[in-house]
Amino acid sequence: MTKITLKAPAKINLWLDIESKRPDGYHNIESIMQTVTLFDVLTLERLPHQGDPNRRNIAISCTTSELACDESNLCYRASQEFFSRLGITGYSVAIHIEKHIPIAAGLAGGSTDAAAVLLGLNRLYEAGLDTDELCRLGCRIGADVPFCIKRGISSVRGIGEHFKDCTRLPGCKILIACAGEHISTPWAYKRLDELFDYKRRGAAIGHFTERLEGGNIRRISEGLYNIFEAAVLPIRDGARRLKETMLDGGALGAIMSGSGPSVFGIYDNINDAERVWRRLCDDGVTAFICEPYYE
Repeated sequence: MTKITLKAPAKINLWLDIESKRPDGYHNIESIMQTVTLFDVLTLERLPHQGDPNRRNIAISCTTSELACDESNLCYRASQEFFSRLGITGYSVAIHIEKHIPIAAGLAGGSTDAAAVLLGLNRLYEAGLDTDELCRLGCRIGADVPFCIKRGISSVRGIGEHFKDCTRLPGCKILIACAGEHISTPWAYKRLDELFDYKRRGAAIGHFTERLEGGNIRRISEGLYNIFEAAVLPIRDGARRLKETMLDGGALGAIMSGSGPSVFGIYDNINDAERVWRRLCDDGVTAFICEPYYE
């Protein structure tokens, strides 16, 4: 096999809190993450060596010019980590990203692409790395990458390295929308550092997992939580208005995903979801109707 195409699903946070700030500057999180049926599509091709067997070449291309295709791209870093782990000193690989997930929107678009690269290279090079090994590599790239390797729904802690299986969401429609604002994740964390000391504030992920186990989509939707809303919504009118529009349009619950500015709403009625989707699209908002995604 010299070529492979993979789907890379977007991620939403049904619950997101911060436990503490670490001495190294990173933050320990508590989150319930869920993949959804909104995908980037990546094609990886193993290219023949041209003369020098130790030549290192990672060529990235993308369907949008908004995404950097240089060494700063997480797909590039994922490739480097993979080849370093295997001790491969000479390689040539082409990675093409068909981009559908909004960029810098709290949906783990970069992380899920990096995860797909690790999964794809593992197959292309017949490396035989198991999921745990791939997740350890993913931790070196970004906090969301390990979950994007595992996919489905999980309780995630630490800096993304600790997982626990969760009860699956009942059947529902998930409307995701992004008004076009871009949020820098470091900026959002800095804002939270100014607002909170992270000593227990009363938010309890255990209560939300109990709602999941109960299987009532309305109770689950009413329990959505994201600490980043405290930092982002007061100064990002677009995200705040999206949330209000979804709730006014019949969403059982609506919340910002990740550090934003994307907002998602959960619906048990496809007609309500489609009506709000049409309204948002007419207003020039990028919006998608999805479902929970499991492999």
